[in-house]
Amino acid sequence: MAIDQVQVALTGPGMTQENTPGFLRTGSYGELIVQPLFGKYAELSRRGYVYAARSAAAATIPVNTTLTNSPTLWNKASSGKLVYLLQVLFSPAAIGTPVISGLTLSWLKNTGDGVGTGAPIVTFTNVAPNPCLIGRGACSTAWAPATDTFTTQPAALMDLGLGYWLSGTAATGSQITYIFDFDGTVVMPPGTSVSIGSATAATSVTYWTTLIFAELPLPALWT
Repeated sequence: MAIDQVQVALTGPGMTQENTPGFLRTGSYGELIVQPLFGKYAELSRRGYVYAARSAAAATIPVNTTLTNSPTLWNKASSGKLVYLLQVLFSPAAIGTPVISGLTLSWLKNTGDGVGTGAPIVTFTNVAPNPCLIGRGACSTAWAPATDTFTTQPAALMDLGLGYWLSGTAATGSQITYIFDFDGTVVMPPGTSVSIGSATAATSVTYWTTLIFAELPLPALWT
């Protein structure tokens, strides 16, 4: 009976108290066999890296060609962190006049550290994200859910695969779920921002918007 190859490994990201011998287990095709525990974000959350940036009030979402006052996450140039987008969630508050469109993510680079006339980000009202490890301290990443303007409009990066056509009234409309899992596809280096927009027209629907992200130290050999 064949025995899969085993290798000695250390647990945790270099934390002394966790540096105990462990084993990696591989399958017949050389794949690493793992057993998720408590969900795929549990390890990051337990270590205090995960934050939830939620809007302070329900608001419309602007079209992505004029992203004034769009929900925006900003990793400042001096942060020393990489920001990994995990999920974005939308909760409708008021329907308004239904239209057909989709939701998008846009990006801006070379954003620096400060706001003001002539800067990439002209205005930015921060609403501090909350740690998903309850009681953890604040993060360096900034979040403006409703008040921000730009010298150059962010460029569209990707569609989120979510539309916002709704029928009926708030009392009679059908239940909907708006969740997008980035699954490792978007990473924000220092000096970048991302903004949520609408593909073709500003939404008449107002949303509570939550962007969940992980903020980790830059790797030693970051380029």
